[in-house]
Amino acid sequence: MIDVDRFKSINDRYGHETGDAVLCEVADAIRGTLRGRDIVARLGGEEFGVYLCDIAPGDVDQVAERIRLAIAERKIRVGNRQIAVTASLGVAVAGPDGLTFDDLMRGADGALYAAKSSGRNRVCFAGRLQPA
Repeated sequence: MIDVDRFKSINDRYGHETGDAVLCEVADAIRGTLRGRDIVARLGGEEFGVYLCDIAPGDVDQVAERIRLAIAERKIRVGNRQIAVTASLGVAVAGPDGLTFDDLMRGADGALYAAKSSGRNRVCFAGRLQPA
C-alpha cells in the first residue's frame, strides 16, 4: 500500500485540480517502476495498492524502495512552481501459508501506519502474517 504524504496540505494549498494532477504523476511514477504483469490501482483518496506477481520475497524490498524513490524524485510542475511529493509504503508478502487477500491488505495497512507514524517517506514491512 502506498499513501501520498501530507496530501491534504497539497489540496488545501494548491486546490483540488492540482491535487488530482499530483495523483496522476504519482500513479505514473509507480507504473514506471513496475513490470508489465504487476498491478497498480488507486484504492481511494491518495492511497494506491500494488500487487507484484511472481516475485521472489527477497526482491520485494528493492521494488518498494524503487517506488518510494521514483515518487520522491518526481518533479511535479504546478504553473511555474515545482511541488515535492513523498509517499509512505506498507508491504505485506504472501507465502505458502494460505493467506487471503484481506490478510495481506490488513498486514500492508498496519505496515503503512507504521511508516506514517515513524516519519513518513519510508517503507515498512508487516511482520509474519497469520491467516484470519
